[in-house]
Amino acid sequence: MACKRSAVRSRVAPPKPLWFSKTFIQLLHSVPMLKRLLSVVSFVILSGCSSFSFESNLDPDNVISYFELSKVKIYTNSELRDLNYEDIGTVEGISCKMKENEPEPTEKEAKADARALALSKKGNGLVYSTCITLDDTPACLRSVSCYARVIYVKEDEEAHEQQ
Repeated sequence: MACKRSAVRSRVAPPKPLWFSKTFIQLLHSVPMLKRLLSVVSFVILSGCSSFSFESNLDPDNVISYFELSKVKIYTNSELRDLNYEDIGTVEGISCKMKENEPEPTEKEAKADARALALSKKGNGLVYSTCITLDDTPACLRSVSCYARVIYVKEDEEAHEQQ
């Protein structure tokens, strides 16, 4: 004789999740209450971040000097023929790697250093002559040096006076 399944099945309703509860539905219908709740939750979250500190390698003085460097224009020797300028002197921009774990020196950094030196000599123009790379110097494991002439272009001054 084969076993028959019972035709009677128990019908037990699964428990209702929270969002179907009466209090939650009432809370949703009470908009001012929901706004207050969201405000409190937002305040708690934001006040938890109030002790958060942000550090950056951007120093305000460095940002100013970065934009100041753009005042020193780069010229070629052929461009100097048409300019009214005065020679101020020469500069040597250096990029140096002193320790093994430091990044490699670059020509770009050396040229930026030369630009800063030109600005400190009150120049508004620079003419690069050459860049060289040296290994195992007394101060650096590896360095890049860029040499340049610092000039003061007088036409720039006249243009500023006319404006």
